[in-house]
This record gives sequence, structure tokens and C-alpha cells, in this order.
Amino acid sequence: MDEVTDEPLYRNRVCGIDIGKAQMVATIRVPSDRDPARRSAETRAFATTKRGVLALADWCRSWQVPAVVMEAASDYWKGPFYRLEAEGFECVLADARQVKNLPGRPKRTRLTPAGWRPASSAAP
Repeated sequence: MDEVTDEPLYRNRVCGIDIGKAQMVATIRVPSDRDPARRSAETRAFATTKRGVLALADWCRSWQVPAVVMEAASDYWKGPFYRLEAEGFECVLADARQVKNLPGRPKRTRLTPAGWRPASSAAP
């Protein structure tokens, strides 16, 4: 897990997901074990299949994450959104245009909206 210093969070534990047609990139942010003022973050990639969404749900549960925020183009968000909601997660859908204009978001290219980390750091 990488440790990062950020703006104050509304939730201590959250998962951000960028959903595409065949793959989701998810970043979990939780309080750091070493310093309560910092956050630990981990990014992983999952398939958008039922099995992939259930693996994402298990991963979120293992970190005690109660809420997920997702961004998706087109209608790709529907399957993961409803499956994660059925699994007991609080799901929030973010508009892609609004996410790109958030204050503090880096302007670098090749970043995944899931956690504003380089897309190459996402594990398959």
C-alpha cells in the first residue's frame, strides 16, 4: 500500500472505481496504520464480469470499505453498480465531466480516475 497525504475525507474508507467495457480499475483508500493523518491506497484491476465484480466486493470487504464511488462511460456502470449494491455497499455514480473538473485533480495524462494514480500501476 502507498501512503498519501490528502484533503480531509468525508469517509475514512472508500473505493473509487473507473469502469470500462471489459475492465474496472479500483483504488481503495483507508487510514494509514502508521500515521492517522495519512491514507493508504491500493489500486487493482478487475474484470467487469459477475465473477470480477464479486472479487472486487470481497476485496472491499477485506479492507472494511462500506462505500464505492464509480465513474463510467456509457452504460457500463449498471452491472457493477447493481451487483455491488446487492452485496451491501453504498454506491455512488459520479459524472465523468464533473470528476475531470474536481479541484486538486492532477492534470497529468495517463491517470486512472479511480485514484488519480498512473494506470500502469494497476495490477491485472
